[in-house]
Amino acid sequence: MDDSGHEEEHGDDELWLISYADLMTLLFGFFVLLYVFASAKSGDAEKVREGLAKSFGGSYVPPYEELADELAKQVEDHPIMKMVDVQQPKDGMEITFRSNLLFKSGSATLRSDVKKTMVMMARLISKNVDKAEIFIAGHTDDAPISTRRFPSNWELSGARSASVVREFISTGYDPKMMVSVGYADSRPAYPNRDKRNIPIRENREKNRRVVIKVVSPGIVNQAKSTTKPDGRRLPPSNRK
Repeated sequence: MDDSGHEEEHGDDELWLISYADLMTLLFGFFVLLYVFASAKSGDAEKVREGLAKSFGGSYVPPYEELADELAKQVEDHPIMKMVDVQQPKDGMEITFRSNLLFKSGSATLRSDVKKTMVMMARLISKNVDKAEIFIAGHTDDAPISTRRFPSNWELSGARSASVVREFISTGYDPKMMVSVGYADSRPAYPNRDKRNIPIRENREKNRRVVIKVVSPGIVNQAKSTTKPDGRRLPPSNRK
């Protein structure tokens, strides 16, 4: 109180600085989060999302679980999905089709009735896993094949894998994010023959398959070192 008996004002007009400081703090935190997401290496972005969800008391659902749920909902419109095996290993998701669901015997041309299923899958993968990379592997049994187009199972398995890749690309999926490979009968899921070397029909049917593996970005497009003509290794190029 001053000499005249009036109370002194204590700078109420500066209270706005408190709100301003809070706003700057929030903006700083926001831009830090943007930077973390932009600079996160392959696979790290999901870890960041998981950490943020838990920090703020929310729940985190991995993208592959969301993708599996979405695929399960497609059974009514795509009955073939009832006969598809879906697994979720640590590094992504594996969707396995028996070859007879996709191709006629000895053929690498996709059945017309499954093309729409491939389109559906490509779109769901794009929706649920950001910039997902896709490995498509063709497998055969050990029964030999020898035709003008497919001299061996290597050509057949590779062509079948490529047919699925082409269908994905036809939907607009980035071809740089895809890998096509044929393994022939070199990686059977089950023994093709018993101890007496007699073919096991059921196992052969299971071994004739196409596996679509969905992984987080960074595997296909990871930086690769190059070799000089003199054999020396060059460091990976910095990609932006």
